[in-house]
Amino acid sequence: MNFWNIKASPTDVVLLRITAVAWFVAKVMSFKLWTADRLFPTIPTFDFLQFDNTVHLGLYVISLLGIAVVFLFPSKKIIATLIIFEILSCLLDQMRWQPWQFQYLLTFVFFLFAKDRKQFLSLFVLLIGCTYVYSGIHKFDGSFLYTFWDKLVLTNYLHLDTQTIKMPVVHYLGLVPCLIEIVIGIGIIFFRNKKYFCIAALLMHLFIILIYGPTGTNHNNIIVPWNLAMMLFLLVFIYRKEVPQIQVQFFRSKLNTAVFILVGILPILSHFNQWDQYLSFNLYSGNTKILALCVDDVQQYPELEHYAALTKIDNYCSSTHLIKLNNWALEELKVPVIPEERAFKKIKEQFNAKYPDLKTSFVFNQYPYKKENIQEVE
Repeated sequence: MNFWNIKASPTDVVLLRITAVAWFVAKVMSFKLWTADRLFPTIPTFDFLQFDNTVHLGLYVISLLGIAVVFLFPSKKIIATLIIFEILSCLLDQMRWQPWQFQYLLTFVFFLFAKDRKQFLSLFVLLIGCTYVYSGIHKFDGSFLYTFWDKLVLTNYLHLDTQTIKMPVVHYLGLVPCLIEIVIGIGIIFFRNKKYFCIAALLMHLFIILIYGPTGTNHNNIIVPWNLAMMLFLLVFIYRKEVPQIQVQFFRSKLNTAVFILVGILPILSHFNQWDQYLSFNLYSGNTKILALCVDDVQQYPELEHYAALTKIDNYCSSTHLIKLNNWALEELKVPVIPEERAFKKIKEQFNAKYPDLKTSFVFNQYPYKKENIQEVE
């Protein structure tokens, strides 16, 4: 059978269309991310990939059109074309290397290269399962307990008092969701009957939407369509009986082995800073590096002053003003900053080139948030 003429099964079509809708919505929500006509610096993967906004905007329009066409006509030729333009767009700006972008792109890549529907479904199951496993592993840390569990869930959402939150039982109860997420991932990958694992995951995603969405902190709303898509994927796993589990024979295929290395092995390297955090499914853990800008005389640039803290922050910046880059990126681009030092260096270079007369210092910190842990971007 001709590679390009292999047709998608009904289940394939459902998964591709869910992905296409969520991807389209996320791209519309994060419009500024895909253009160069913005205040936040673009950080190309290579220095020679610096183009004006026409190129960025052109790739963005082609991407939206391609995703829409895939929704209507999910063929391998259209998907192959879309993948090429998506990769080009991501090379122009590392800020686009968001975890949802990675998952959606891999889903289309898997469909493109899968020889039949069983292989595509197996690869997709592995991707979703590894997302849960590594997301749970990354959370199994004090940073998750402090930033997400104690501050976001117990304090901001449930409004518990400080004395209650400090109780060991209440504090360490936050590790239970991490273990549940790991078990969900293992169940999705290796068990034929995925129903109960999927139900647990559905409840988890609903909780995430309640916490981050309009009913909660209303923070990082770009993850809402992603979580809704994940919920729909889980429903497919429950009601479509042909969704497989991963068995030994899965590794007889070179493609399957390569994908397993990509989503099942390489994420381990992120714990040693040898692989990107977002490509390793490090989600909501609170243990990634946070970038900040210390700047003098910010008042001469009103567009920057908008993002500056109202008060001077001694921990980071001594006598200068502080701009938290994550807050800036979330407000303008609707996504957080890529938590990699190479990206920090590019942001520093681009910013200083645009504002050469400003005295700046780029610093980053990571949990535990102590003054001695603050490092300056070289």
